[in-house]
Parts: sequence; structure tokens; C-alpha cells
Amino acid sequence: MLTIVPLSEENRMHFNQADARFLAGDRVQLHVNQKGFSTEYIPLQAAEWRSVKPFAANASRLLTNPNAACYLAYVDGQPAGQCIFRAGAHRLCDLLDIRTDIRYRRQGVGTALLGACVTWAESAGCAGIRAEATDWQSVAAQFFEGCGFTLGGVDRLLHAGQPDQAALLPAMRESVLMFYKFLK
Repeated sequence: MLTIVPLSEENRMHFNQADARFLAGDRVQLHVNQKGFSTEYIPLQAAEWRSVKPFAANASRLLTNPNAACYLAYVDGQPAGQCIFRAGAHRLCDLLDIRTDIRYRRQGVGTALLGACVTWAESAGCAGIRAEATDWQSVAAQFFEGCGFTLGGVDRLLHAGQPDQAALLPAMRESVLMFYKFLK
């Protein structure tokens, strides 16, 4: 049985415990048209496993910040995922992290976590939710699109200063894709 609960002192040991590895088999390619952006998924020469770093946040700070929240997912009592979000600028809720443990994918965990985010955002008076993925995270982009998000912007330079990105040719660097879902 799937359950979603807020982060608490009792369950904080499960914070950042989801095994969020993913198989990257394609890259998002963007096209600009009259209606905005459209996406296409271009296969990579070889699929590769990628790791997602633990979210850089302190569980204690999340527990005491009234403008942020973290929810944990459990399947049959086992930790299955988490999402972290906060009230952001322009009456938007910033979805900072959403991850599903590799063992529990395609079971509705991510969608349920996103539902908790929507409920929190509505109660906080937010007009919508903003989420980010990179063009190398095609699974995340497809998830957001499937959940009714719209690609609203691209930042090609956000990661350019990171040493691993600076070593790449400009066309090979990660671009950040900004997705939006309005609630009303």
C-alpha cells in the first residue's frame, strides 16, 4: 500500500534514502514554435546509468521552515521516495526535488508525491508549481509533461560554471528546462 506522509522527527532517518538512479537513454531536444516549445527525445548512442545526488538540504531546517515542506512516500512500509518544495517568487511553489526509489517506479509514487505538492501549494495560496530538469533527464521531462506541466523556459548557462560542464563543448553542456503547472 502506498502512503505519503510529511517529514517528521519520527521518519527523518528516511530523508534522502531513495535510490534515485536512472537509465539515461535519450536527450531532450527542443524546438521553438509559435506556441512556445516542443520537445523531441533523441536516443543516445548507448544508454547509461546515472546517479542523482542526495538533495542538499538539512532535514532539521525543513522541519522548522513554514515556507517549505518535504513529503516521504512509503510502499508497504518501505521508503519509496520523497519530494521537497517551497513557496517561491511570483506566487509559485518551487518543486526542488522529487525522486522515486528505483524499486518502486511506475507504481504511482511520483504522481502521489506531486499530488502532495499540489495540495500544499494550493493551501499556501500559490498560483502554480515550477519544476526543473536538465535536457539529460529525459525521464523527468516526460514525467512533468505527463503530469500536465508546460515547458516554459530554458537556461543554457546555469550549469556552465561547473567544472564538469565547463570542460565540454558549449553545445554538449546541460541546459536547464523549466516546467510550469498552474493550479487555477
